[in-house]
Amino acid sequence: MLIIWLIALIYVVMGYLFRLYIADTTYLTVSFIVITALLLFFILYLKYTKFLMILYVGFLARLGTVLYDLQPKVPKLPHSGIDSESYYKTAQYISEKMALMNAEMYGGIYTKFLAVIFNMYGDDRLFAQFLNVLMTLSAILLVIHIFRMLDVPPKIQVVMVGVMSFFPHSIIFSSILVREAVITLMMALSLYYFVRWYKGREWTSAILSVIIVLIGASFHTAVIGVVVGYMFGFIFYQHNQNAFRFTLKSMIPFSLFALATTYVLIFPESIEALPIYDKIDQVQRGNDSLLDAFTDDIGGSAYLSGLVVNNIYQMVAFSPIKVLYFIGSPMPWTIRNPNDLIAFMLDGVFYLFVLAVFIKNFGLIRRRPILGVILLSIVVTWIIFGIGISNAGTALRHRFKIFYIIIVAVGVIWANREKEKKRPGIPMKEKQV
Repeated sequence: MLIIWLIALIYVVMGYLFRLYIADTTYLTVSFIVITALLLFFILYLKYTKFLMILYVGFLARLGTVLYDLQPKVPKLPHSGIDSESYYKTAQYISEKMALMNAEMYGGIYTKFLAVIFNMYGDDRLFAQFLNVLMTLSAILLVIHIFRMLDVPPKIQVVMVGVMSFFPHSIIFSSILVREAVITLMMALSLYYFVRWYKGREWTSAILSVIIVLIGASFHTAVIGVVVGYMFGFIFYQHNQNAFRFTLKSMIPFSLFALATTYVLIFPESIEALPIYDKIDQVQRGNDSLLDAFTDDIGGSAYLSGLVVNNIYQMVAFSPIKVLYFIGSPMPWTIRNPNDLIAFMLDGVFYLFVLAVFIKNFGLIRRRPILGVILLSIVVTWIIFGIGISNAGTALRHRFKIFYIIIVAVGVIWANREKEKKRPGIPMKEKQV
């Protein structure tokens, strides 16, 4: 995919250099899409042969969804509309007044990212949304590389690639003008580098894994929960023993890190000088306190609206319920219309199934350090999101942000279960993945 991203960069530079001569970049964008589509086919054929049809059909489905979304007189896709239009209009406005790059604007870094593209290449929404498609395809290919590093069998890889390629909300979020494609790519890339550290003690990869999560967190802070799992692995995992080792020496730095992270999430003003502050602080905007954010019931699909929380202890007590609703909403007993039913069947059921897989295989996860790290990353992120969200529509979008990390977890669990079935009664200790 690097060559395709290089071509994308060349097109951006071309748009910038010839902007005085190209009033409409539509034909330029169409040529980019055609070249990319042809080149992608050959790349997949040469390097990902067994996934060729799945990945290419998934790519075409996303391209078709982009073209549909840009039609003015057709029903809007789910999640496309208010947010995507606001992102687009704000990015347009900033691109015309680049001095606003330092101002607080709707959409934060994402709209400023779009503004830079519009300012250099031209106001071309098709180009921007096609970049989302390429980001999603890049994330899927990264997951394939992760599976290969962790020795996941080919047949399991094929199934999981099929899930990633045709998961309904993956197609939607990668095709409309929202920030999910950027964030999910950052999460997949960070996990790729973490696994490289895990397999080969590459400390450069360890540093990159954290930096990339922080980049993703600048688009939405809650994904910073992934770093908690990584730090747990960095501190407690012993490569020479292929296991976690808990000592007083290792417990102290992790405890300090956990306390510092908790403090920042509760008191975001403590880091107001940093760029990420704006994203951490936004969960409390419009609320007088964290407790108000916990019980916020804005939106027609709000859940647990009758929940009353008056202190931090009640917040902790009700957190498991909030997290469960975040994972599976809209719950069957809260379904209001056919759209809610479709959302539950095509999205909520998947995440509740994943939760059941984690619970059922908890013993296996404890024996596999990489699974322990990934599960901790997922759970902490779920908790952060769950506490701050009380709306099914918002929950559906936000739980997708770590979709590829979840896919890796499920794939590795499945692979290890298959291995243990071949050795009944003998836990695998000689090679843990």
